[in-house]
Amino acid sequence: MFSSIEPPINAKNHFIYPLAFLYTIASNAVIMKNPAACIGLFKGFLLTLELILALVTMSLLCCAYPEDFRKTLWLVGGENGWNSNPRLRIYFYANYQQPPEIPVIWTQSLSESNLAISVLAVAMCATRIALVYFGITPRFSRVFTSTNDMLLSGFWMYSVIAQSSSDLTDPDHLSVRPWYLQKNCSILDASLVEACLIAKASFAFSLLSLSVPYIEIHSLWN
Repeated sequence: MFSSIEPPINAKNHFIYPLAFLYTIASNAVIMKNPAACIGLFKGFLLTLELILALVTMSLLCCAYPEDFRKTLWLVGGENGWNSNPRLRIYFYANYQQPPEIPVIWTQSLSESNLAISVLAVAMCATRIALVYFGITPRFSRVFTSTNDMLLSGFWMYSVIAQSSSDLTDPDHLSVRPWYLQKNCSILDASLVEACLIAKASFAFSLLSLSVPYIEIHSLWN
């Protein structure tokens, strides 16, 4: 049914080795200094969990970064009447009319901001590991971590809201939430299932990433 729609470019292979290298370095730092002994077993567990979550989330958002990824999702929804159809925008140009603004959910800027947030999250996690490794004073570490957690929570909140935002540009096909968050990916052509699953997973892991800063702040001051 969707054979005419090209699946998005698979970007996974471009990021597997750098992510594996970063994870190895971070894991060695954690093991060498035994953060469980330095900052407590629970906090050490949270640090390890945060590192894994940050790397997985960044990997997913890297896969969703290519420009044609969101265009494909938009087009699939448009062809099935689940949201506005990007192919119909040509009629506005033919009639010398300004087409509606592209909804945030389908823009490349959303993919760029999501990836930037995930890279920042990995960088902050790596910094926390460095603080443990070099034995930075707990007072400075707490202030630094709390400040960055509050900053990250704001960024992830924007990401989650944007990824679940609406497409109301076509009155006949209003979409309050993206179709891939409401429908099963198995109803699609096999070539499009991967894109649907990546979109679902990206949203789910972004939501999980939003919860991490609140857990970190609570554990730091208790």
